[in-house]
Amino acid sequence: MHGNLIPIVLFIMLGVIGFSFFFFSFKGKQALHQTLQVAFEKGQSMSPESIEKILQGQKNPHADFKRGVLLVSLAVAIGIYGLINPYGIDMVGFSLFPLAIGIGYLVVWKFGPKDA
Repeated sequence: MHGNLIPIVLFIMLGVIGFSFFFFSFKGKQALHQTLQVAFEKGQSMSPESIEKILQGQKNPHADFKRGVLLVSLAVAIGIYGLINPYGIDMVGFSLFPLAIGIGYLVVWKFGPKDA
């Protein structure tokens, strides 16, 4: 009985995490739009360039690097676990997915535009 609860809890938690991400992202954008609306109602004028810059948000120029390092580290950890655990040899193959995505992020960071 308890063994059947593990996948159920896993998928419920993935849903909760996904919902939380989208919900708080929406709330942040909604607060920004309300702030802009109040500013316009009070008669403050803003140029279209400044509005566009505010709506784009603050982008971290090293975000791709951080994600890439995190995913490569995760892949290495999963691969080492797969090699150490006698029943986890399939985990080595599974570790190639975050490795490939992490390398992709690092390539984008290295060769992408450096306008920040």
